[in-house]
Amino acid sequence: MTNTIIYCVLFLFALIGVIASIYVIMLLIMRPKAAGYSIVVIPPMSTKSDVASLICAARLRLGLMGDIAHREVIALDCGMPEHKRQQCLALCHELDHISLLTPEEFLSKIDKISFD
Repeated sequence: MTNTIIYCVLFLFALIGVIASIYVIMLLIMRPKAAGYSIVVIPPMSTKSDVASLICAARLRLGLMGDIAHREVIALDCGMPEHKRQQCLALCHELDHISLLTPEEFLSKIDKISFD
């Protein structure tokens, strides 16, 4: 009875190891080689928790895919009130690889990238 439990636990750990190895190999194969951006559009009347969840979800998605070193999350401000913009900027400063841009700043950044 004790041997059966030990073998089941060892089999479970081996299965988790195989699945983790397959996941890492898939990430290495599917990861894009070039740097890029993930764009999050923030609606004008969103609450602070909506903004935080949108930004954190985008950053977490990049982290899970292994692209956080090669990519950046751009939060696109489409008419957010000033006090919410300040809260969003504070959140962007707390997390790395995230920037808050207006549409004009975003277009100028894209123009600079396309000419480089």
